[in-house]
Formats: sequence, C-alpha cells, structure tokens
Amino acid sequence: MHSNLPSSWQRIVPNLKETLSLMQEKTLIGFGMVPYPRVVPSFFLQNYTIYTAKDTADVDILRAYGYSSIFCMEEKFPKAAEKIHSASYLLGNYAFHAFLKSRKMPVRLLLHRITPDIVKKLEEQNIEWIGNKPETFQAVWLKTDFHNLLGSMHLPNMGSMRVPREQFLAYTFQQFIDQHKMPFLVQRAFSNTGIEQTPFIIQNEDDWEDMMTALSLNQKFEEVHITRILQGLTLFMAGCVTRQGILSSSLQLQLMDIKETLAGKEPGGLQVGHDLGFCSWEENIELAARNIVEKTGETLAKNGYKGIFGVSFMYDQKTKLIYAKECVPQSPEDLHIYSLGILGERETPPMDFFHIAEHLAGEYRFDFNSANTALQKRVPISHIFISREGVYKMNIPLRPGIYSFNAEHKELTFQREQAFPWEIKNDSEFLMLDSMPRPGKPVIGNVPSLFKLIFRQSIATSSETLRPHIAEIISTISAGLRKDQQTPDPKTA
Repeated sequence: MHSNLPSSWQRIVPNLKETLSLMQEKTLIGFGMVPYPRVVPSFFLQNYTIYTAKDTADVDILRAYGYSSIFCMEEKFPKAAEKIHSASYLLGNYAFHAFLKSRKMPVRLLLHRITPDIVKKLEEQNIEWIGNKPETFQAVWLKTDFHNLLGSMHLPNMGSMRVPREQFLAYTFQQFIDQHKMPFLVQRAFSNTGIEQTPFIIQNEDDWEDMMTALSLNQKFEEVHITRILQGLTLFMAGCVTRQGILSSSLQLQLMDIKETLAGKEPGGLQVGHDLGFCSWEENIELAARNIVEKTGETLAKNGYKGIFGVSFMYDQKTKLIYAKECVPQSPEDLHIYSLGILGERETPPMDFFHIAEHLAGEYRFDFNSANTALQKRVPISHIFISREGVYKMNIPLRPGIYSFNAEHKELTFQREQAFPWEIKNDSEFLMLDSMPRPGKPVIGNVPSLFKLIFRQSIATSSETLRPHIAEIISTISAGLRKDQQTPDPKTA
C-alpha cells in the first residue's frame, strides 16, 4: 500500500489496507504496446509491473517517477519487438514468456481486451489472468445485439441491422437505398474480434462503389453491420460493474474527425480524443445516459461480468434526444486519462481500483454513493492525439513533458519533465507524451496516433471542432512533424 494515498480513500473503502493486500497477493502485470495507458494501477499497488513492447520516450520519464517497474521488450529484444503489432501478440512471444518465467514471485496478467483466441492461449500456457471471458459480454459485443437489448428495455438507441457477407455483396446501390435512407455507416464484423473501428461512410453512389470494391476483396469477415448516421455530439460514459451497483463517470465529449488531426485525409469516423470538461446539455440528458449505462451494467453483471466497460452515444442537439451507439465491454482505450483526472482530484479511488478489486479482493466493501458521486465529477481535462499520417520518422527532438506555445511566433517551448495532468500549472501549459517516439527513430506503424496532448481545460466547441488557439497548436506541431519526411521504401521498410 502506498503511504501517500489520500485519506479520503480510507473513508470510501474502510478496509482499504486489507483490500489492497488481497489485490497484491501476486504481482500484477499490465502489458501493452506502450506504458502510459497502463500506468494507473501503479498509484495504488506496490508490486504492480508494466511490460511494454515498444521503446518509446515515455519509458524514461515514467521510470523516473519510480511508481512501478517498467520492462521494455525492445530494449533487450529489438527484433522480437518488431513483430509485435498488438498486446495480444505478446502472449505468443518467446521474450515475453521468458520474462514471465524469470519472475521470483507468482504473477497475474491484467488484460484490457479479451477474445476467444486470447483465452485459449492463456489456458494452453497456464497463465493466470484477470479480466472477463467473452461469454460474459456476448449480449452487447455486437452493435445489433446491444441495440436489440436496449430496445427490449425501451431505451433509446441508434438502431442497426446485420447482413451476411454474400447477401450484402449481391445488393446494387439502388436496391439498397430503396430500403434504407442515406447517410449510413457500414462496418465489417469478424467472429473473433468484433466490429472494425473504421467504418465506410456512405453518402452517395461513389462511396458505395468504393466500399463494394474493398469488401469484395476481403474474404475474412462474416457479415456487415449497418447503422444510420445522426448529426450531433458524440458522447461517452464509462461504467464499472461492482457487487454494490454500477458506478459511472460523467458524460464526456468524444472528439471525432478533427480537421487538424486528419492531415488532409477525408473524415472516416476516427476518434481522436475526449474533452471531459465540455458540457452543453441539460442534466436530464446526463441522467438518460446514466440510466442506459446502469441498465447495461446490470445485464453484464447477470452474465458474470466484473469491472469496467463503456457506452458511446449520439446527442441530437436539435431534438434534445440522446441515443446509445455502442457498448465497449472492456477497459476503453483512453480510460487512463479520465482515471488520472480522478486521481488528481484525490476524492476517490479511480475505476481501475474497483475493477481490480472486483476480481481479486473477495468480500471487500465500500461507500458506493460517495465513490459514485466523486467518479461523476466533471474534471477539466482534455486530450487529443497527433496523427501518424505522413510521419515515418521522429525528426524533431521532442521529449515527453510539459510545454507551452507562443501563438504569435508559433513557438513550442519545453517547460519541465513531468508526466501527469495535475502537474500542469495553468491554461498556457499542456502535456505531450503517451507513446511519443524517440528522436531519430521510426514511428510505430500500425496505430493512427503518434502521441497525445493533454490539457487541464476544455478544448473543443463540438465533437468535430476545436477552440481556435488549440487548433493552432495542433496544426503547428503536426506541420513540424511532417516537414522533411521521406516515404520509406517498402522493400527496405
């Protein structure tokens, strides 16, 4: 147990010492491509370890804090690390297995994303882990199933349909639009991994033809999911299934297809960040979203699910109605930024604490209402990523830390080497880190982002637009990173 935990945690979890002791009976290992998204448990678990595949500049700054041990595959096994394209690849890698066998104390893996293939690998290798088996979230795994579930409870949702691959490919454009109004989204669905994150946006016949060409060349998907497109704000709320009820966050603005991050590409439904401080809706909208999250969590709980999940929404500003879009039955990709915001408030443990406790802490109890109230607090934190598009090598000598920006001279100034939102002193400062490549090194090639900018203020005016001074910061940094880039030769890359 860390000696610097806030006293408020003891009031919320009366048997905090015993709960943490149960959570730490074995070394918990958070693993992934880069370290920053796995950092939150290190603030309350003393024997927590981070294992990262890629050697980014974040490794150095996080090690300097000393909160947890950080092991980096690329430092010792660079050729092995080159072959790692996602966290799940680590489970079959010899270097990662050698690391697990070298541990003196028994270990558990903390998994954020679970598929049947991952469960099979873990069981074959007899690796202990915490997370949720796929059968616990099948009711919400695919959009259509989630929408049907909400429809059965008379809760507002986007509505969607699923069509087998061959049946869909047989449609002509005219046949389909005679039955369905444009615009709409089309997403491929795969039995093991679910729905792809980048949809086809169909607004005219050219979009349709481009999509059909791409689909006809892909034999791996079983069906497509079609969802209508509504104009409005894209929102998100995190939830956490506990034995005492469903915890929830505030309703957060999702940043989508921000022009300054697209590098000239057409919008394609790309999520680029969150603005946790933004709020242009009435309290009844917040309550409606929370009701959906709680009902979803209750369904998951009945099926044996424990811990964190999320629900995304579309809010129609004209009709003042909110619709559920999708359920994410795992720890959402950017949850760590929200959790760091909650840690900075020092009022309650973050959702990550309750997620781990539900799996490991036996009959622990906590003050549900106090924790839930603190977790629903709107924290003034925002984040947005810098796109990897057009950047192949880190030519600018940036390092993780806190920066400021002079708009008149378009100058970026490094202020100090710090890594967390509460260390930002004022609105003129912001953090740059979270997978930042080392200077002179190639960038990670299979992800859309280079690194994040984190602010202690609201930065957006809608899901698609930034405040002008924030937009200028993003544009200036992006332009600098793309300067003097050379497209690598595919034969040598």
